[in-house]
Parts: sequence; structure tokens; C-alpha cells
Amino acid sequence: MTEDELFDQSFWMNLATNAPEISSDLEGLEHLVERFVGQYLPVLLRVSKKDDFDHAWLAYWSYLVAPRTNRKPGSLSSRAADNLIAEFQSVFSQREPES
Repeated sequence: MTEDELFDQSFWMNLATNAPEISSDLEGLEHLVERFVGQYLPVLLRVSKKDDFDHAWLAYWSYLVAPRTNRKPGSLSSRAADNLIAEFQSVFSQREPES
């Protein structure tokens, strides 16, 4: 998969909508995917240490479970956030940095 393909938001939306608990709130989900592609994905592609990689995923998980606000129209349960991240991490199985 090329880097351009990785930054295609529709690719991540398709992955995200596979989870039934998540797909009911498309506006919130779209925002969460947009934030992933814009802020967390560049970091995940750039880091070279496993600790930094894990830290970026944890930061995204924290964002996913944070309560809704006027500027953040979506929020997930801990379980839904775990499921979404597992879906997204499957794309990185070949890219994960070494310890």
C-alpha cells in the first residue's frame, strides 16, 4: 500500500464502518477518522521506536473515548475504541517499528 493510499480517508472510513457499534454515528465517526488521518497517521508513519508507536496509538485511543464536545461530535466506548484501533492496526502489521 502506498503512502498516498494510506492518506485516503475513505479507506479508513470503510475499515471503521465494519464495526457495528461504531457505524451508527457517521458524523462522529467521520470526524474521528479525519482526526486519525490528519494527526495520528503521520506520526505512526514517522516513528521508528515501538514505544513511540504504542504511545501514538494510546493517544488516539484517549481521543476516541474522550467525551463529545461542540468541536468533537463523536465519542466511543472503551470497547468500541479498542475495536476501531484493532481494525486500523491491522493495516500496520508490516510497518510496525522494532523495539
